[in-house]
Amino acid sequence: MLCAIYNGGVIKIITNHFLYANDKELLPNSGAVAEKEIDSKFREDLEWIYSQLHDSDQQHFFDCLKYLVKHKRLELVPVRLSSNGMAHYKQGLFFDDFGNCLYIDGSCNFTGSGLLENGESFQIYRSWGSDFEKKIISPKEKDILDIIKRKSNKYLYLKKEQILDAVYSVGKDKSIEDLLVDERKILETEAYNSQLGFAIKRQREELEKVIENIKTTPKFPFDGFPYDYQKKAYEKWREASCMGIFEMATGTGKTITALNCLLNLYLESGVYQAIILIPGEILLGQWSREVKRFNFSNIILASSKNSNWRSRLTDLKTDLSFDRNRPFIVIATYQTFITDTFQKTSKKFPSTTLLIADEAHRIGAPQIRALLPDIEYSRRIGLSATPKRDFDEIGNNAIDSFFNSKSPYTFSLPMREAIEKGFLCKYEYTPHIVYLDEEEMSEYADISRKLTVLFHGDREDFNNNPVVKMLLMKRKRIIHKAKNKIVMFHNIVSRIAESGESLRYSFVYVPEGKDDSDEALVDVYANVINENYRSVKTAVYIGITENKGEIIRHFENGDIDMLFAMKCLDEGVDIPKTELAIFCSSTGTPRQFIQRRGRVLRTHPDKNLAKIHDMIVFPFNNSSEEISELEKTLIKSELIRVVHFASLALNYSAAMEVCDLVARNYGLDVYALEYDLDIYGNDDDITE
Repeated sequence: MLCAIYNGGVIKIITNHFLYANDKELLPNSGAVAEKEIDSKFREDLEWIYSQLHDSDQQHFFDCLKYLVKHKRLELVPVRLSSNGMAHYKQGLFFDDFGNCLYIDGSCNFTGSGLLENGESFQIYRSWGSDFEKKIISPKEKDILDIIKRKSNKYLYLKKEQILDAVYSVGKDKSIEDLLVDERKILETEAYNSQLGFAIKRQREELEKVIENIKTTPKFPFDGFPYDYQKKAYEKWREASCMGIFEMATGTGKTITALNCLLNLYLESGVYQAIILIPGEILLGQWSREVKRFNFSNIILASSKNSNWRSRLTDLKTDLSFDRNRPFIVIATYQTFITDTFQKTSKKFPSTTLLIADEAHRIGAPQIRALLPDIEYSRRIGLSATPKRDFDEIGNNAIDSFFNSKSPYTFSLPMREAIEKGFLCKYEYTPHIVYLDEEEMSEYADISRKLTVLFHGDREDFNNNPVVKMLLMKRKRIIHKAKNKIVMFHNIVSRIAESGESLRYSFVYVPEGKDDSDEALVDVYANVINENYRSVKTAVYIGITENKGEIIRHFENGDIDMLFAMKCLDEGVDIPKTELAIFCSSTGTPRQFIQRRGRVLRTHPDKNLAKIHDMIVFPFNNSSEEISELEKTLIKSELIRVVHFASLALNYSAAMEVCDLVARNYGLDVYALEYDLDIYGNDDDITE
């Protein structure tokens, strides 16, 4: 059976169903029968089946059946003769892709002892054989196909669902690799004798070859097929001459989608060669694991922490000089990619090498942008939830040109669609309004007045003014250090704890910088938990953290409950179990918040819902304050993010109401802002 499964064949079986006293109850044309009676009889059948499964080979048989049924490669046609007798023929038709047919007829039991030990036989007839053989095959082929099509009047057709349900109930979900290994174990424990031993040995040798082939042949992982959207992304990319940007919401499988494109190139040509660019060290392991799941090999990790990458890259260059089709996958950080060594060595790679750029907006950075004209790889994929760079028209033009793709891009999967189709989990969003205290508000207002004086309507000149930059940084620090944010964070955690909800698998995004006592703000927030909730285990995850990989593993395993981060979790870190996110950093780019939201929306079997708490800082808490147009613009920018998050949340109305009353103090209407978002598509590519 395993040979048929592995080689991709489809099997249709005409079979009896083993029944007891009330056989006719399962026949659709034998009178009305109550569903309860059928269910009761079916349970008796299942109990009998379970009682027969004493040996691993019997269980293995049902596991194989379940695999075939699940992948729509098995069709059972259960029948009884109209005369109420048992259909006990042992006949079979085998077809190949060239129209040839083989017919077998005989009384041999299809078991090891039946085939090899008992004194039995069967006849074989070939469609390409003698006229006599062809004469035998023709009517038999019609008879058997008529039964499968349920056209023969010699039979009563049972409900095939009864047998298929039995297969699903008894069989276990296993991959093709698992089934092959199980069969090998069965053969290893099978008793050897003079007649059966040789056949078993030969079968074991064949299995070893198949298992080794499966381990080394690139294939789509997960024992299945790509999602329809992943297939569509590949088709769109091929239509665009293997150039393009995939704008996909964080958590929708950008990695798998890109590697599926590489797999399809391999299936067409028998060759895979790729360079994958990633933002940071922590993603090396994640990308490497996914690449291995596709059975790609010869993987080179190029980063500052992998000192052997230079020698391995040089060896690869030498190998390619002898064999241009040598497979390889180079996974490199952007920092390593721009080095002279990497650039000089990789220029010798074939021009058909696929370049995959994760977080593709990084391609537009000045140091990388300068290298783009000399990159000759003809196949390119840019991956990002937010391809555009903030306030960088030159960088954005360079990205669009390099990938020959611009908005709406080669393929797009916005967050709304991803949530609706179940690729991301649903979420609740709770904004929390925070005001500056009196001292902070006074300082903030003073800076705002100075900025208003400097603003003359030209936004570009305003942003490039060094005095303006200094004042904006000072005002940003006031927001970062706002004392009421610490109080609000404590309140949020207290409410969660009092409600009985868990604080496990939580991200806390905190502002950069230090407080007035020169303590890092990330530590200030972490200490709120450490001092008040001693049973909750915390860890700080920032740029200088040395054991990032170990911390992530402990978090995934539940040994750490809350991770406190500033920016390090923004790009690419994949921890599907994360259920709760608290945003304490209320300023930042749209990209940051979109990526942070995506971190907590990844699906996981143990997670039904994600929850996001977001602190929104307003400088003034009443409408008597004088609000300049510049100030109103900045507040509007903050509210756009809130509206965007609320628009996709389960608790949409409650989230919008929280901010609407406050927004009206500033002469703003959050529902009008939502309308503006809808006009522009309400997708992940919002701008400040």
